[in-house]
Amino acid sequence: MSRFRASLLRRASAVSWVVLAIIGAQAVRTEVYDRQEFYIPAIGLILLVVLSTIARWERVIAASWAPLVVGSWMLALIAGVTAVGRLPELSGTAEPILYGLAAISGLLLPWWAHTLSTVAIGSAIAHIALTLGEVDAVSDVVAPVLTVVVVAAATALVNFELEREMVVSASRERMLEDQRLDFERLYEVSATLARAESLSEIVPYLVGTICRYLDAQVGVVLLFDGSTNKLRVMSPIWVNGSTVDAEETAIEVVGPNVIAQSYRSIRPIHVRRVDENSDAHIVLRELGLTQALVAPLKVEALRVGVIVVGEPVHGDFTQDQLEQLGSLAAPAGLVLSQIGRYEAQTEMARRLEEVAQMKTDFVSTVSHELRSPLTSIIGSLDTVSRPELAPTHPTSQQLLQSARRQAARLQRLIEDLLVVSRIDRGAIPVHLENIALKEIFDEVNRVVQVEASIFVEPADATVEADRDHLTRVLINLVENAAKYAPGSPIELKGTQMARHCRIEVVDHGPGIPEDQRERVFERFTQLDQSDTRSRGGTGLGLSIVKSLVEVMNGSVRIETTEGGGATFVVDLPRGR
Repeated sequence: MSRFRASLLRRASAVSWVVLAIIGAQAVRTEVYDRQEFYIPAIGLILLVVLSTIARWERVIAASWAPLVVGSWMLALIAGVTAVGRLPELSGTAEPILYGLAAISGLLLPWWAHTLSTVAIGSAIAHIALTLGEVDAVSDVVAPVLTVVVVAAATALVNFELEREMVVSASRERMLEDQRLDFERLYEVSATLARAESLSEIVPYLVGTICRYLDAQVGVVLLFDGSTNKLRVMSPIWVNGSTVDAEETAIEVVGPNVIAQSYRSIRPIHVRRVDENSDAHIVLRELGLTQALVAPLKVEALRVGVIVVGEPVHGDFTQDQLEQLGSLAAPAGLVLSQIGRYEAQTEMARRLEEVAQMKTDFVSTVSHELRSPLTSIIGSLDTVSRPELAPTHPTSQQLLQSARRQAARLQRLIEDLLVVSRIDRGAIPVHLENIALKEIFDEVNRVVQVEASIFVEPADATVEADRDHLTRVLINLVENAAKYAPGSPIELKGTQMARHCRIEVVDHGPGIPEDQRERVFERFTQLDQSDTRSRGGTGLGLSIVKSLVEVMNGSVRIETTEGGGATFVVDLPRGR
């Protein structure tokens, strides 16, 4: 409102020059400019307008004595215009000017000063009329005076409404400014989520940010430990812009401590004075606080912990600061919750990685340790199986053959484990070459001792792959078909497409349920999980198939065989 009134005074000063020019022109036209009754008040008006023009109204209006100065200025103008209006030739010019002063008075002055100005203007108009003897009836005086009263009342009402609206507007501006500051603080607290990756890094910065907003000298966070059902102090704590390592401290959630009370009740608490003898303030005393604000940290219904700020920089904490802490605790709780979860997941991932590495190292070590004696065993069995050394008794021959089969089975298992170990380490060598499908299918038939039907279209179709890896893939798929579809015909199909070759291993057994088709490629997964499985195996075969196909830039999937059964489809780049 002060700014508006100062602006109005500057504009009124500018308009005053125009009014003076009009009065001067009228005086010249009526040839009264050289009369003493004119030029003395005219000079006074000019000096008054000069002073109002050079005055620094912003400072004047802001002062407590502003109504007296502006009121005196207004009365001086009224007196000057009245003096000029006593001349018959200028009375018609003075009256409208006095009406204008009545209007300006209502916008510039408080009610008591405006009332005084209105009385002065009404008296001036009546005085001019009576002095000039132009009154034929009482109405000739009453009408102008009533006009002044109406103008003054109207402008006073306008001024009242304007002041009220400006008060409301100022209140809204303050509220918006407070909201802006709150949003900035909330944003700053929320933005700390991206500043660090551990609680030890983020807690001091987060607490320091909140303490600076609340003009507090000390800040500490206590996080809930679900394994012990306690609130633990997070180290370091924030003290006067620095971090201080804190001793390991924990409080019971169910205890009388004011911090536990805030956590349980999920509401902020204002501790106006820390009691030296109260059990509820024991942690606050240990922190060296004399007064504190305590607020729970929560994310929706999940309680994360408690934040404590203490020792205000100036005076005492206020209710507004307690409410601000409650507002800031929400994003702070979110930040700490997210960082805590991230830390937990990171730690879990690290441990899982360690376990995976230990498993890989163990498998690799055991496989190599088993491979050497197994090679000797297989060599010995091969030697004993030579005609000149082979036993002649049928039972002995059966036992020897069984030993050779089981040794070969164990050898394949060890090789599978070694392949899995190399896959985990990313150490699978790949040597891509053009391979004829018919040739590789025939080789697989010889190795697995299963007579699979072979279909290749066109007959000279080739695939770009690693020969050893592709052989192992096809052997595993054919053996898998023979194991789960015993007695059913098995087909090996190869089809050369526009950009790739499609290899299909088809059986006509019971098939694989659709909801199990992705799971069968996981390690150690078998469809028959009973303790008395009718089929052997470790569940590594199909996992190895998938991994080897992918390192050769291909893919593998399962489809249903027409008429029943399972078809494993391998897509690999076609030969060049």
